[in-house]
Amino acid sequence: MGCQVGKTNQIQIRSKYNNLVGIKFQQAIENSNPKLKQLQHQWNQFEIKDLSAAFKFKQSDPVRFRKYLMNGAISSNRWLLWKVSLFVDNIFESGCYEALLKSQHHQFDIEIEKDLPRTLPGHQEFHKKSQALQNVLKAIAIYNNDYVTGMNQVAGFLLLISGMEEEDTFWMVNYLNINPQFKFLQLYQTNDSQNQGNQFEYVTKLLSIFHKHFQSQMPLLYQHFETQGINQYCYIWKWIFTLFLYTFPFEVVLYFFDFMIANNILAIISLSLALLKHFHSHLLKLNQTEIAQFITQFQECSDVFDRSSHSDHLCVEQILCYATQFHDQLGFSRLEETLQ
Repeated sequence: MGCQVGKTNQIQIRSKYNNLVGIKFQQAIENSNPKLKQLQHQWNQFEIKDLSAAFKFKQSDPVRFRKYLMNGAISSNRWLLWKVSLFVDNIFESGCYEALLKSQHHQFDIEIEKDLPRTLPGHQEFHKKSQALQNVLKAIAIYNNDYVTGMNQVAGFLLLISGMEEEDTFWMVNYLNINPQFKFLQLYQTNDSQNQGNQFEYVTKLLSIFHKHFQSQMPLLYQHFETQGINQYCYIWKWIFTLFLYTFPFEVVLYFFDFMIANNILAIISLSLALLKHFHSHLLKLNQTEIAQFITQFQECSDVFDRSSHSDHLCVEQILCYATQFHDQLGFSRLEETLQ
């Protein structure tokens, strides 16, 4: 079964997930994945029961750690593996989160209030104003002395995965912001110097890398997009800026995050190229209107773990396979060199 394009830009959450958080939320997704038993067999041999065990695995065999996480973690250890993969030494401060919440600093309250109802509106934890999300966003804003719209979606998603653990989510977002392999905060920051207006400098740099490799790796599809007038704002801008959260089912995003966290910020480009390669033959048959509809929203896709032969079918396993190939072949592990 192919994709049925939705009509909304808001994140849609399937009804079977909209009251679940933490491990139960992840397990509900995993139950649809036929590779689950294989993934469990891979991970169980390492007996990752706590943070120290996860650190031990990463330090003893970083290549296998990356490979396994790219292929997908399992719910019992995903959060631990993400923390270990993203960990930045010497930034954790005991009592810091509580102190930030007690702060009388209200500079960012209005912006945060606006974003609360726009964050994962289909989930019961966020259906009304989420105090947990408000607390995390307030702490992040004060800690970084900055608040940018966009971080609310990342924080909301991480809250779900963590089981609504506020402090854990706060530090995970900061790891993503500070870790030199990611620096997620830069995705949402604008460069207003020299009267340039709202220029998303970091996103623009990522877009340049994407277009360069899209043209070299898939010249026929690249030219087809050019001929049909499909510009970056139709698809890739949103994929990068929202980390796929707006346009893909959570079944897909969960495994995309495994892949991104196992690598670096350029994994967004690898995944985007992989998506276009996966749908290459189908997209070549579509006109401008059909392409614009097809590539902007995949939220209604079903059976995303089924290795279907249909050219318009969204298959997570195949996309991750392509993304791994792109990431390795294009040298994306050399982040600083690629960003220059």
